[in-house]
Amino acid sequence: MVIKGEDYIQRLAGYKREIYVRGENIENFVEHPNVRPAINAIAFTYDLALKKEEYSPFSELVGDKVNRLNYINKTPEDLIARLDYQRELSMRTGTCHYRCPGADAICSIYPATKEMDERLGTDYHQRFLSFLKEIQLKDYACTGALTDTKGDRSKRPKDARDMYVHVVEKRDDGIVVSGAKIHQSGAFAADINFVLPTQTFKEGEEEFAIAFAVTPEDEGIKYVLQSTGYQAMFREGGKFETGNFKYGDRLTCTVIFDNVFIPWQRVFVFEDLKANRHVLTNFAISHRCAGAACKAGFIDSMIGAASLMLKANGLEKVAALRQKLGEMVGVSEGAYGIAIGAATKGFDDYGVRQPNMLIANAGKVIGVEGFGKVLMNLAEIAGGIPVTAPSEFDLKNPEIGTLVDKYLQASPNFTTEQRLKIIKFIEFWATSSHLLGGIHGGGSPAAAIIFLQMLADIASKEDAVKEAIDLDK
Repeated sequence: MVIKGEDYIQRLAGYKREIYVRGENIENFVEHPNVRPAINAIAFTYDLALKKEEYSPFSELVGDKVNRLNYINKTPEDLIARLDYQRELSMRTGTCHYRCPGADAICSIYPATKEMDERLGTDYHQRFLSFLKEIQLKDYACTGALTDTKGDRSKRPKDARDMYVHVVEKRDDGIVVSGAKIHQSGAFAADINFVLPTQTFKEGEEEFAIAFAVTPEDEGIKYVLQSTGYQAMFREGGKFETGNFKYGDRLTCTVIFDNVFIPWQRVFVFEDLKANRHVLTNFAISHRCAGAACKAGFIDSMIGAASLMLKANGLEKVAALRQKLGEMVGVSEGAYGIAIGAATKGFDDYGVRQPNMLIANAGKVIGVEGFGKVLMNLAEIAGGIPVTAPSEFDLKNPEIGTLVDKYLQASPNFTTEQRLKIIKFIEFWATSSHLLGGIHGGGSPAAAIIFLQMLADIASKEDAVKEAIDLDK
C-alpha cells in the first residue's frame, strides 16, 4: 500500500527512541527543530509517490501498489523510474530524502540471500521476503547503515573489535550485537534500519560479516545527531533564516548498538564471507548510481536558486552569468545521463536489476567533480551576499528593519524579504554539509576509483592503440 506523508509522521510520533542532540536526550523528537526538517523530507517521499503513478509500482509480493523505494527492481525501466524519482525528490527538497540507502539495501540483500540459500540450503531468502512483505504492506521508510567507526585504520577488525558492529552472543532465538555506525543519514527518522557490513572480511573475521534489520521496538539503540553551526541555526528559530527551512540540511547521526538483541527472523547474512561481499558490492554500485541521479537533482535546485538570484539582482540579461547557468545545466544532465546509462547497461542478479558497475562508479567520480564546479558557479552568480547579508531578524527589527529593507532592495520585481529568502537558500547550499556529503556520501571517490581500476578492461584499449599504430609490426 501507499500512505500519505502525514500518516508516516503520526506513526513516527508513536516510537520511543533514545535520540541525543548536543548531549541532551530529547523526548518529543518529532517536533524538535533539528529533527523535524528531516522528517518533512521523508514525508515528502510519500506525498510525491501519490502524485505520480511510476513512483508507486505494483508489487506481486503484496498484490498492491508500493513505494518505488521499497520495490525490487527487475528491469532497466524499474531502475530508471527510481532514478527519476530520486532526482525529483532532490530537486524539490534541496536535501537528502534519506530513504535511498534503504532502497539499495533491499535490492542488495534480495540476491545475496537467494544465492546463499541455493549454495547452503538455508532459509535466509524466505526470512527476507517475509520481512519485505511487511515493509511493503505498511509502507515503512527504510534506511541502510554501513559505515563502522573502525578506530585505528592500521588494525584489522579482529584487532579493533569494539570499533565494528559484531556478534556478542549467539542464541537459539537470535543474536546480540554491539558496535556503532557513523554518518547515518536520517536513521533516527526511519521505520526500519538495515545494518550491513562495512567492508569485505577475511577468514577469522566472520563475526563482522552480518546483515540484519532493526525496528523501533529494539532496545539498546542510541542515536547521536550531528552538531554543526548550521544545525544551531534551526534551534535559534526564525521563519526562513536557515535557508532550506522546510527540509533542512543533510542530517546524520551516529547509531550506537549497546548489546542489541536481533531475532533470527531479521538476520539475513550471518558469518558468511561470500554473502557479505555480495551485499556490499551491490549496495555500493546501487548507491553510487542513485547518487549520480541525486546530484543531478541537487544541481537542479542550485540552478533554480541561481536563476532566481540573477532576477532578484536585475542581472538576468548578463551573458557571462547566463553562461554559468548553462554550464550548471550541462553538469546536471551529465550526471543524470551517467546514472541512466548505468541502469540501461546493467545486469540481472538473481532476479534483481543491478546498475552497470563500471558506469555507476564513473558517476560517483564525475558527479563529485561536477558538484564542486556547480557550487563555484553558484557562488559567482550570487556574489558575496549569501555569507554577508543581515538576518531575517534584522529585517523584522522595528528599529533597523526599514533601513535593512531599503538597502537590501534590488530588482523591483522582488521584495526585500523575497530576495533575502533566495540569499539564505544559497547560503544553505554554500555553507551546509552538502559539499562533504556529496564527496563522501555512498563512499569516497577513492573507493570508486579502486572499483574503476579493478573493473576497467585496460588491455583491450591498449590492443586498440597497438592495432591502430601497427605497434606489433
